[in-house]
Amino acid sequence: MEILDLKTPYAIQNYVKNTKNGLYLNNMYIPEEIILHILTFVDPKELLKCSLVCHNWNRFIKSYTLWSTLYRRKYHDKPKQLPWYLFYCLFNTNYFNNLLKNGNGEMDLSYWRILHNGKCIIEDPPRGAHPLPLHVPEFNNQGGCFATHNGNYWKMQNINLGKNSFFHYITNRYKPHIYLSEWTACKYDCGCIYTLRCGLVRSGTCDLYRRKAGAVHHVNVKEGSKWEKVEIIITEYPNDIEELIFEHEAHDINEYRTYDSGGKVAGCVLKFLFDSIEPLPTDKNGIDKYKMFSELKYDTNGKKQTQEKRIDTTVIRGSYYQEFKFVNILD
Repeated sequence: MEILDLKTPYAIQNYVKNTKNGLYLNNMYIPEEIILHILTFVDPKELLKCSLVCHNWNRFIKSYTLWSTLYRRKYHDKPKQLPWYLFYCLFNTNYFNNLLKNGNGEMDLSYWRILHNGKCIIEDPPRGAHPLPLHVPEFNNQGGCFATHNGNYWKMQNINLGKNSFFHYITNRYKPHIYLSEWTACKYDCGCIYTLRCGLVRSGTCDLYRRKAGAVHHVNVKEGSKWEKVEIIITEYPNDIEELIFEHEAHDINEYRTYDSGGKVAGCVLKFLFDSIEPLPTDKNGIDKYKMFSELKYDTNGKKQTQEKRIDTTVIRGSYYQEFKFVNILD
């Protein structure tokens, strides 16, 4: 019979760590492999609670073996060799899903803010353009879209990432890519200039980061009734991002001046890409080397249009007035 010295907390802790505690159920020994297999059928949202059972279960819950099994089962793909908490974030938060709401106008203009001029209307089905391809996941089985009315519109949706220190830790260290996209089309007798942008707000400030990633897509007159997808992938961005701003603009090019609906958008997406996360490189001492930010970088299938915040100085009656303005920079 094993005798336990209960005089010191260290002795108790050492005893627990070096026994089969947590491997006996109803006085029956269960091999670690069997317990690990059973745990893979527990709801991922409840798994962290199981780590409180004992030292061994804590080790199981925070193992690559457990979370890689869950990943394979759901995504039918081989996972990268990443820390367990990245998989935990994937399964238990919505950061890697579409963060935007009401992407097809199914709730009228809820969650959207009109920024400038014109009028935005809802069309279901789209007028003068092809129907939405409903097999596309981002349309969520919706058939409607947003459309310009009387020439143009510019609207935005704010996504507050909150002050979640756990997710900030992940974005600062691993920099998962930020992905945004939207489908655009136009009335058969109208052209359109469509612009997609993403702004970033850092923690502790109310100001946008000085640059916005942007893409411009031109829809030619009489060629735009087919739906096309515009995408942006932001690969490098500053630390401590607390808010993302999704912006889109549509400006009609209508040679007939009928002042009818023209440019159309639907199926907007904004999310972080889990598959873009890579294991961190290490230095000669085995210490992780974090990704260092230098400047905003992104890729797009449209024409790049970076917006940069600059100071505009005006002199009125000998006094200087300054204000921040965003100017377009075509790459």
